[in-house]
Amino acid sequence: MGSSVGGNRRGFMMSDEELLRTIGKDLRSFYADIICQPLPPRIKAALARIDDEQSRDISLTQPASHWCKTRPAHIS
Repeated sequence: MGSSVGGNRRGFMMSDEELLRTIGKDLRSFYADIICQPLPPRIKAALARIDDEQSRDISLTQPASHWCKTRPAHIS
């Protein structure tokens, strides 16, 4: 599963993992370099959770079952 970047049909595809890494890096840079403020607690917590899951090498191609209203079919 991937996401189209650029908002058009000719945009390149990147994995969800790479997209999350890019979003995290850009948010951190935006707050540090442009706003000159620390990350808000909720954004900091969300990024920490993403970093933790990526460091444990969990595939993020499907949402975690606790993030969905229904469980994926392959989970009993």
